[in-house]
Amino acid sequence: MTRIPRLAELFSSGARSGNRPASRRDEEPNGRPPSAMQSEGRGPGWNNFHLRAIQRAWRPFADKSLSHWTTLIVIALALTIHGAFSLLLVNANTALNQWEEENLVTVFMQRSVEREQMVQIGKKIKSHPSVADLTIIAPKEAVTRLKKMMGEGAGLLDELDENPLPYSMEFRLSKSDRSLAVTLAREIEAMPGVESVSYDHQWAERLSAVIRVIRYVGNVMSFLLLAAVALIVSNTIKLTIIARRDEVEIMRFLGADDAFIKAPFIYEGLLQGILGAGGALVLTALLHFGVRNAVMELGRTFGTTIQWEFLPLTQLGVLVGLGAILGLSGALLSVSRFLDG
Repeated sequence: MTRIPRLAELFSSGARSGNRPASRRDEEPNGRPPSAMQSEGRGPGWNNFHLRAIQRAWRPFADKSLSHWTTLIVIALALTIHGAFSLLLVNANTALNQWEEENLVTVFMQRSVEREQMVQIGKKIKSHPSVADLTIIAPKEAVTRLKKMMGEGAGLLDELDENPLPYSMEFRLSKSDRSLAVTLAREIEAMPGVESVSYDHQWAERLSAVIRVIRYVGNVMSFLLLAAVALIVSNTIKLTIIARRDEVEIMRFLGADDAFIKAPFIYEGLLQGILGAGGALVLTALLHFGVRNAVMELGRTFGTTIQWEFLPLTQLGVLVGLGAILGLSGALLSVSRFLDG
């Protein structure tokens, strides 16, 4: 019974602030002790009540309880996975918007097309009112671009007997209109000498389909993972309740109300969720910096710049909110099952 002195100290401090166990003369006419919540109201005693509950909730973490710290790590890892999905979606949407704004169209010509014929085709395309900044790319310039994209492997192109790349053209559309890009691409493909047409809206559609799949899979996985974490939190709080069963029974015997008994366990789950979310923020930030360097290196390899942004403040707030909800829901589930009645 090593908890008896601690309980005595707890109730003596509760008596000084107004949260003291009820005596017979304090009993209501029906024989039940008055609720500490009713006797406190919303004054300083209310704040002291919650402050003591938070201090008691912090005790397992300060005592380095293995189950509590293990649960905290599990929450951090689960929320990091959610943060990684969010990070991927945010940057995929950024790339999607960037492609849609550029409206770049590339026309690849057949190998048999000469420059004179290329110029005539270019004039026809340039006469379209939505076409701007048309540029003709010679095979030699196309090889130079390809070598820049290949980086260290560019030496393989020097072994070719002849240049395999045809003439091509690049231009931008003055309007960001998907239907316009599709219609114009079909018109150009029907011209004699044109091999194929590639445009940003086409790649944007493919990326958008990939984003939808990632979002669906990510939401399903996150829901299942976070539900499992909530059950883990509930199980941890259950173990705490079982370990303090004697203490809870003594508190009830001395007249403590349900709020006084349940509050530390609820705050315990809330602390687990918030601390786990904090750990997830740190891990997500480390993941962001590591991936950003890799993405920038990939962009340099292909001769372009790829943007990689961190999560906005709203997403960071959602991550912290999810942690708090996980901890709170797990604690409420455990408390409702093992302390009610």
